Amino acid sequence: MRAATRWIGMIVASGLAILMALALSIQPVVAPPPALAQGLTRLRTGLLSSASDAGFFIAMDQGYFREVGIELDITPFDSAANMVAPLGTGQLDLGGGSHSAGLYNAIARGVGIKLVADKGSSLPGFGFQGLLFRRDLAESGTLRTPADLRGRRISVPAQGITPEAALGRWLQREGLSLDDVNIVLLNFADHPQALATGAIDASVTIEPFLTRALDIGAATLYQRTDELLPGYQIAEVLYSQQFINEQPDAARRFMIAYLRGVRFYNDAYVKGDAAKRQQVVESLTRHTPVKDAALYDRMAMPGLNPDGRMSINSLADDQEFWLARGVQQQRIDMSQLVDTQFIEAAVQVLGPYE
Repeated sequence: MRAATRWIGMIVASGLAILMALALSIQPVVAPPPALAQGLTRLRTGLLSSASDAGFFIAMDQGYFREVGIELDITPFDSAANMVAPLGTGQLDLGGGSHSAGLYNAIARGVGIKLVADKGSSLPGFGFQGLLFRRDLAESGTLRTPADLRGRRISVPAQGITPEAALGRWLQREGLSLDDVNIVLLNFADHPQALATGAIDASVTIEPFLTRALDIGAATLYQRTDELLPGYQIAEVLYSQQFINEQPDAARRFMIAYLRGVRFYNDAYVKGDAAKRQQVVESLTRHTPVKDAALYDRMAMPGLNPDGRMSINSLADDQEFWLARGVQQQRIDMSQLVDTQFIEAAVQVLGPYE
């Protein structure tokens, strides 16, 4: 009898063990997101490492790209013009640069590049580009307004780019044109010293070089671009058409993370979140050549639209300017240039910024 009881007990225990094993075997398994299951998607990215790249750097440092399964493989460039060829051939997936007559000409030839999001604009209060006059000429009254620039040496980095277009607008308001001045092509970094030595009389300069020119007493500020052309579009995120065609999901995921970085930036500089502002400055000192954290308190920062919207009117106005100047050979339709599907998809996920 006792042997039978032990036998029944063994059967019951064995049965319970089997049931527990079965229960454990059918527990739901939560799979990682597809991108993470295969490892991070590496996106070949060209950047100038400027303050207007803040959305990229914040999204990197805050982990937003990794959260959507993306890692940026960054190649530094000294000019957005040098990104056009690798973007057009698909050697780069995306980049952060600026529209130009050269880009418009390339698109007219069928090169596959799209502007997909704002990366720097002169929103009110964010005039990170401005017109500088040589200090001695301004203080003597020789240079008071752009009307006094006739025959003067004025520096921009290159022809057919947004600083030159902005200079053209300043001159047009005074009845002048670029043909009435002597254009000297110098990199932004060389503007402060050229003003200090008298090599040039004026320049259109971006931050931090604008503030540096003021700090060393080489120049006075006539006006910032946000006062001249509020909302003027200066720089953008660019996608290669090959990237759009072959990795549309990664293109959408990138934009979600990028706009989260841009919104963090706006929390810092528009909403005045001091803690986030400190983190933004830490990211910029880590990833850009401007290592002086105090400089970020003195210089004007770029405007970054929190929903990624670009000023299509501004892009079209620049086209008219470059066509009239003869540096752009053929008119393009803005639909050849701009693709807003990715910012629209990202805003659907994130909601509009408030």
